[in-house]
Amino acid sequence: MEFVKMHGLGNDFIILDDTDNRQKNGREGFETEKHCCEESELSPELVRHFCDRHRGIGADGVIRVCNAGHPLADFRMKLYNADGSQARMCGNGIRCLGKYVYDHGKTEKVNLLIETDAGLYRLQLIKKEDTDRICSVRVDMGTPDFVPEHIPARFLLFRPVCVSMGNPHAVVYVDDVDNLPIEEIGPKFESHERFPRRVNTEFVKVLDRHTAQMRVWERGSAETLACGTGACAVAVSCILNGLTEDEVTVKLLGGDLEIQWDQEKNTVYMTGPATVVFDGELK
Repeated sequence: MEFVKMHGLGNDFIILDDTDNRQKNGREGFETEKHCCEESELSPELVRHFCDRHRGIGADGVIRVCNAGHPLADFRMKLYNADGSQARMCGNGIRCLGKYVYDHGKTEKVNLLIETDAGLYRLQLIKKEDTDRICSVRVDMGTPDFVPEHIPARFLLFRPVCVSMGNPHAVVYVDDVDNLPIEEIGPKFESHERFPRRVNTEFVKVLDRHTAQMRVWERGSAETLACGTGACAVAVSCILNGLTEDEVTVKLLGGDLEIQWDQEKNTVYMTGPATVVFDGELK
């Protein structure tokens, strides 16, 4: 089974290419004889095996690049968390997908429409100056959603601020991000009864009117070095509460993401890198 390992600011993924149904493997739970990804899901056991950092390839999740089912979309992204559960959307992951399809000759377009379980997302692939290499990707992350039933959350508090950016997020403001005992606190948020489908939690310190620092506990993956949808949720929360301007640099363990909330259009834009680590074949 061929794969490519990629990361967005250290948030890493195993990329499987199903655009030509070429992934054929005898392992239980993974068959692609049928036409599309919807009809051939990866089993949770296999995903956990892939993502195991000691016995597998090691990653925060698995991304399958699929043929789009939507008539306007270029590709479809299917995303699996490290624990085998499925996620609707991932900001870092969709940037990796954009770079992958261009680098591997799947498209010559630099403006793409990607289908996900959270809807359609527009990508702008940005090339390194004087080269044909994609160095970063700008993603139209859509409109932030504060409706508790959509997140879902059984309440809406000022702190944490609950918002959906395709995935559910709870933004919590703290005085010290670096020394936060996130391994103790994060799981309590993720599995709290008030979040019936679990939640991603961002712990945030606002540094100035243009900068925020965060750490993230992701449902299904524990702490990760970066979370694109989480960075968007943080920026929206900071802007909404008057803590920053409309353009925010969000500093994560893996690096920085540039987030802009165009309030006139009510659209959030995320810009950041996507990087290839290695490719290989699992036998």
